[in-house]
Amino acid sequence: MLYEVPGAESEQKADAPAARLRECFATEDVIVSRPTKCSELRISGLDFAATSETVQAASCNAGECAAESIKVGQIRPDRSGMGAVWAKVPTRAAKKIKGARVKIGVVVARVTVLEARPMRCYRCLEQGHVRNVCDCPTDRSGLCYRCGKPGHKARECQETPNCTLCAANGKPAGHRIGKACSASSSRKSRRRPRRRPPAAEVLSQPQAASPPQQVQLAEMDVEEIVHQ
Repeated sequence: MLYEVPGAESEQKADAPAARLRECFATEDVIVSRPTKCSELRISGLDFAATSETVQAASCNAGECAAESIKVGQIRPDRSGMGAVWAKVPTRAAKKIKGARVKIGVVVARVTVLEARPMRCYRCLEQGHVRNVCDCPTDRSGLCYRCGKPGHKARECQETPNCTLCAANGKPAGHRIGKACSASSSRKSRRRPRRRPPAAEVLSQPQAASPPQQVQLAEMDVEEIVHQ
């Protein structure tokens, strides 16, 4: 069930019933969430003492939002040797975090707002649709985004990058799946428009007269529609 709260202060108004519903269904198998528009951030320049929890707390203070609305990934070293992490925060909080000096530990982190990711299906890994409406004959749900092999996730991958979508399309595939990656699909062939015969062929075909009963039925339908 989805409840929408309109208005300028809809976020604050929606927090109260969401909190109340969590209290009512605390002992039952019911999940109550407060979906909101979010943005993705890349927080870099972290020292060795930084953790996902400290990044979440600092982002919560800078963005003036609830801690449970912020998701922080695993900190990994970047090319500079410093730590970097991905975070998902509400869009309003992301604007405040970007404009603030986010101090995490003894360093001031760099915050970059990432571009919105395109819609991607978790089953075939192609863009433009989701799993529920996927009609692609190929199931790639168990493949790694980085190397295209099954059995592990991209965050744990140590293999050579190999894009399974570009490989299926006959393109250079020495990279992980990205925005420009797509695979050839048999669905495109079914969308091609039918070839129309030349004008001479159309004129040479005899036109069959419609049966009188069908014409009368069509006229009756039109009259009924006009009267309605």
